[in-house]
Amino acid sequence: MEKYRTHRHTPPHLFRPNAVYMVTAGIFGKRRLLDTNDKKGKFLEVLFERAEILNWNLEAWAVLDNHYHFVARAPSEATKLASLIRGLHSISAKHLNQIDGIRGRKIWRNYWDTCITNERSYLARLHYVHVNPVKHGIVDQPEMYPFCSYRWFMDHTDISCRHRVFSQPINCISVDDDF
Repeated sequence: MEKYRTHRHTPPHLFRPNAVYMVTAGIFGKRRLLDTNDKKGKFLEVLFERAEILNWNLEAWAVLDNHYHFVARAPSEATKLASLIRGLHSISAKHLNQIDGIRGRKIWRNYWDTCITNERSYLARLHYVHVNPVKHGIVDQPEMYPFCSYRWFMDHTDISCRHRVFSQPINCISVDDDF
């Protein structure tokens, strides 16, 4: 059963069992709080751990200094997206505040999710997330950035899958990525 949950000042979230989602979240005020390799690495550890605990299958991810994206396949109880994000944001905020020696600082803004409904959109979003560090000018080649899934994807997929993903244009998709 599909339903939208709307809340004042937050984007609506469509929940569907076994669907694929793209999620984007930014740090409050666009601050660059994930500014070290250790912080980004810790954030990824928490993302992988929370996804595994809640049975989400991560397919792409990119963690930058002030935002992140991921593409993941939902378990049969898709309402767990909110649980995944709450846990990810809560645990990572505590870690960041502890590392920086600050108590109670607000870290995360709202998150945006897209329930992907067709293959072209899915392929374009995988492509977009894998090359996001290049889009933001952090690296020239995505394989040079250790906090995105590009290298993992290249190692775990066959050439036909890689071709289908990277031949899909990304200039047509709408992603809130003004960070």
